Amino acid sequence: MKAVSIALKMIDRPGEAFQEVAERPRSWWLPALLLIVSLAALAWVSAPYQVKLANERLNETLARLNTPLSEEQLALARERGIMTVPRYLLSAIGLGSVSLALGWLLRAGILHLSALALGYRGPWQKVFAAVVWSAWPFLARNVLQAILILWHRQIVPYEGLSFLVASGDWLADSRNLWYAFLAQVDPFVLWHLVLLAVGLAAATGLTRRKAGVMALSVWLLFAALKLAPVAISASFTRRLMGS
Repeated sequence: MKAVSIALKMIDRPGEAFQEVAERPRSWWLPALLLIVSLAALAWVSAPYQVKLANERLNETLARLNTPLSEEQLALARERGIMTVPRYLLSAIGLGSVSLALGWLLRAGILHLSALALGYRGPWQKVFAAVVWSAWPFLARNVLQAILILWHRQIVPYEGLSFLVASGDWLADSRNLWYAFLAQVDPFVLWHLVLLAVGLAAATGLTRRKAGVMALSVWLLFAALKLAPVAISASFTRRLMGS
């Protein structure tokens, strides 16, 4: 199967692999399928730990409210906010898969329009295939995290480089924009950006320098968009807790 051959070449011959992707853009189905499967596997092994952590944080948040709640209000808040394994899996797998697909479509759309502005006149499907295949490193990250969770029987405490600015107080960290940004940075992201630059160059015929600038720019755009909910949540939490 040609898609499998391309997948193997992504490890040591990405330039050659992306040339084949440009010739066979429909091959995107393989990395898409494997990424969703790895996402589901990671969610499954981490579910008990994520649910326990979410419920502990819910109780801590309710205890730290600036305005005390009555017993009835606390019971209602816990009932509505309590996390269960089925609810977590539905969110992590269902919404996670939808988020992946939308992310690929939006990135491909932005990159295709950018390439058109720089002189590319080829089909959108080539750019989309390059975007999906460039997510190959995240498959490796999902598998590695799942193995670490099974081995250590706990979730990874800090995502990416967020440990560099972590305070030890999860609520304070959840309101820290630097913490949220650094959580998005790790070696797998750098690997992804390299692959995306190589893939865009192969798909569009642009130089790797231009493709690299496009890849970095679209990543920064989406990284910034992910910070918006953090800023909104931080503002809401400060008002709620009077801090």
